[in-house]
Amino acid sequence: MAGIERCDPSRTLKKAGLAKTAQRMAVLEKLIGAEAPLSVRHILEEAGKAVKINRVTVYRILTSFKKEGIVREVEAGQGSVYYEMACLHNPIHPHFNCRRCGCLLCMPPLTLSQAWDWFARPNDFTIEAVNVHITGICNHCRDTDKRNPVASKRKEKTP
Repeated sequence: MAGIERCDPSRTLKKAGLAKTAQRMAVLEKLIGAEAPLSVRHILEEAGKAVKINRVTVYRILTSFKKEGIVREVEAGQGSVYYEMACLHNPIHPHFNCRRCGCLLCMPPLTLSQAWDWFARPNDFTIEAVNVHITGICNHCRDTDKRNPVASKRKEKTP
């Protein structure tokens, strides 16, 4: 997302009809500045550097942001949920989740023609959301496996 215009936190809250509080601003600023989806733990740690905030407040803020269409939930492996901005500056895109280290990476967005192909097909349903999730091994883990093949075999056997 480098070099891409970002949303303005104050305007985003105003447009959604949400009061501008220090906690909402802190959470929103962290999400707007993020290069990848963030976990609640990460949001709490980062926003907590700027304002007094607790886990329950972060969940309440994220719930209201999701309801207003400000953020998207991104499900990662093993029930983990991450959050990212849902705006013109961050269009729908697939995510890659490493099954070894758990990192979650954003992949290039769908092109308009690709999305149009999906939406234009006659269907017996209405599409409300598109979520593409790809799982595999990231470059870092793959390179580590090449340097230490014995350790990677042990990782494969552990549940």
